[in-house]
Amino acid sequence: MEGEQTVTSDIRKQFTAAGFEIVEPGIAPGSIGVRKYNCIQFLKLDAGQQWVALGPPYFQIRGLNCELEDRGYQKFWYHQGKRFPIRKADLEILHRFDEEVRAVLHLRSLYNESLGSTCARTVYDRLEGRSDR
Repeated sequence: MEGEQTVTSDIRKQFTAAGFEIVEPGIAPGSIGVRKYNCIQFLKLDAGQQWVALGPPYFQIRGLNCELEDRGYQKFWYHQGKRFPIRKADLEILHRFDEEVRAVLHLRSLYNESLGSTCARTVYDRLEGRSDR
């Protein structure tokens, strides 16, 4: 248990040194959140003592943790049935935040993720109600 506490305090120091705020508790037992630029990412220790993301990063709007949603024609921030139109600047901020989290965790950044094209939710409404031919 002491080894886990050391790993946890080390990651806190690394994120704090990079300008992140540590949010506790996270969304799962033993997890932490890191916040910067109005974005938040929840992390947990896996079995190999490596910190991994508990899902995609969130963008905070009016105190709500919103996921990035792709509806085919436009991207939105989504929180429990509510949608907020996304601005280009917001997407750039989310991308910058994600890149900085990956840098602290020493994770590889993939091309399609760098474009900001990966979303927590993908909903293409133009496919609803379409008859199969």
